[in-house]
Amino acid sequence: MSLKFAYLGLWHSHAVMHIRDAASRPDEFQLVGVYEPDPAIREAKLGDWAADLPDIPVFESIEQALASDAEAIICEGRVSENLDYAERALGAGKHVLLEKPAGVDMPRLERLHDTARRKGLLLQMAYMWRYNPAIAEMIRLCKAGALGDLFYFRGHIPKPMGYHARLVEELDRYKGSLYFEMAGHLVDIMVAFMGVPRQVNATHASHYGERKHVDNAVVVHQFDNGGLGTIDTASMHVESGRTRRIELYGTGGTAIHTPTGSNNLTLSLQRPFEHYDTGWQELTVPTPPGPPSLLTELASCIAGAKDPDYTLEHDMAVQQTLFAGCGIEDGSAMTDVPHSAKSS
Repeated sequence: MSLKFAYLGLWHSHAVMHIRDAASRPDEFQLVGVYEPDPAIREAKLGDWAADLPDIPVFESIEQALASDAEAIICEGRVSENLDYAERALGAGKHVLLEKPAGVDMPRLERLHDTARRKGLLLQMAYMWRYNPAIAEMIRLCKAGALGDLFYFRGHIPKPMGYHARLVEELDRYKGSLYFEMAGHLVDIMVAFMGVPRQVNATHASHYGERKHVDNAVVVHQFDNGGLGTIDTASMHVESGRTRRIELYGTGGTAIHTPTGSNNLTLSLQRPFEHYDTGWQELTVPTPPGPPSLLTELASCIAGAKDPDYTLEHDMAVQQTLFAGCGIEDGSAMTDVPHSAKSS
């Protein structure tokens, strides 16, 4: 039986990955409709997606979407909108796939987690690299002890120089700006490897252009075992995609994945493990048949076939760590006045 799902919000650039997933697995997923209050965004996205899924139904209201036979709601609006979408979906008895980061209001997110637990509903995060084959293999090797005692994680997630226009348009409203929007990807993976940090130390800078927002950041995380994790981001790169990387260092080996999102994995192991040799090896991790995805994970958990790979406790730790890296102490990621409106 296919999973029926609907969208609340279409603004986020990641929304297309679920469209492509559903289009490639018509026996597994059925998109029953979308809601987006901005007609320009709605028409642009539907036009872009027509080759994959033509004639997508449009809901005129949130109420209409929630009254549909969708079992799950994907929240892909602006970050500042998505907790409202998720709260209304959970209130209507729908499972939720929530785009990253997990909203702008920590107390409200805590209430949503409580609601999901109380109602027995799934509230999962749409961190897009959770089921990347190379990253999944890094996590497997880590849990199996192949890398030994982990002592350092490094994640680098830049954006190109042309991204600055969007910083002013959209991200200035959030504390941490660029770091707030981008770093959650790597925080999610770091916490999966290293656990929850006991201390977070952030350095933010405004480097390029009018210099009114965070566009250059390095955040250092300290863990109970003495391990460290650094996550850095900037939006001044001439080309950013090929420089993105995840590095993991342990007493038994090293694993490096670059560019992030590819199938590339570089390993160096002190001892042989399974089919891996000692020393340096350059690998291309194969994509498994019928590859796992955010939608397949959600569908399997709804069907009761498995427990979630990422728990609510993990997701809360990720959001708390992200907030700490943004210097957020009051539970709200919203700025009182956008940085772009302040004097430099």
